[in-house]
Amino acid sequence: MIKEISKIITFLIGLVLIYSCSEYKVSIELDKIFSNYYGHKMISSGDNFPDFNTRRDSLDLFLVALHERLDIKSFQKKAAWSDKNLYDNVEFLKSKNWLKNDNEYTPTIFITSNEQGEGLFEFSLPIAIKIANALEREIPVIKKMFQKTDLSISYTFESWAFFILSDVLLDNWQINNVEREFLQAEFRPERHHKNYYYGIMENVHYPKEQFGIYGNQYTSINDSLSLNIYGNNRNVAMKRMKKDKSFRDSIINNAAKINTKDNRIFEQMATHFKPVLINILSNEINYMNQIYEVSGYIDEISFEEFFIWWYHFIYTKATDILAENRVLTIPKEGNFYSLIER
Repeated sequence: MIKEISKIITFLIGLVLIYSCSEYKVSIELDKIFSNYYGHKMISSGDNFPDFNTRRDSLDLFLVALHERLDIKSFQKKAAWSDKNLYDNVEFLKSKNWLKNDNEYTPTIFITSNEQGEGLFEFSLPIAIKIANALEREIPVIKKMFQKTDLSISYTFESWAFFILSDVLLDNWQINNVEREFLQAEFRPERHHKNYYYGIMENVHYPKEQFGIYGNQYTSINDSLSLNIYGNNRNVAMKRMKKDKSFRDSIINNAAKINTKDNRIFEQMATHFKPVLINILSNEINYMNQIYEVSGYIDEISFEEFFIWWYHFIYTKATDILAENRVLTIPKEGNFYSLIER
């Protein structure tokens, strides 16, 4: 009898230890979430954007915790939410189509930890290599098109290769084509009568962009001119321009201007490369679906929402491959500056 009681006590102690370890692990994970920096990114146009403060009352961190499959009650305790706060915030996020409940609460926007993001970069390599190789083959044609721009009077193609091959042919001038012709998405996801993609990404290298992803940031100069920063160190540049007028003036005075003629030729470049890019992506659809499934995003968001963010990892990887092959040169500070006529 004593032996049986001893076994029961040992079993119960084991359960307590397992629970305590699990609770301890959740506590550690929540501490990390509340201390880490998370960048918020959006793909939208016009007035399509969230109509609420996405960081209010730790709403973004709540979604991160749900994405990490952490216990809701543990998050509630960490965030010091009352039962009413929890209920109200859940219902609020559901009303905005940022949260769903299919057996369990899961986010409906793209969320990634640093570890997951690094994984997405690794998964992007086979596709990125094919894109980079295709871009190299198209350079003679792209160079000829560049010679028709007014920019070519003062600048070489090589000095613009980073911007053209990465931003024009893969990102800003191309993203709508990828949405329409590869994803065949007529509209972006609807959220509270707005259409936009939204992403929350852990950034362990802030203020550098999350995962070093290249992207655009615009700031108005006057009624007819905008400064475009393309690169992966935009946060630093924007902060410095706000604090240092001489730095801002130097950037504006030295940046080349893309006029309407040049912009039209850039659009022609993107159109020229579009079928090549779409063909590469279409041929990789089975691989993409495998990654979508094994990554776990299939339980949270649509393939379209997953891919549009993963595509940013893919073209960034392709850009870095071109840099490694010395096809283009990435600016030392990570940014390329240009003025664009509106």
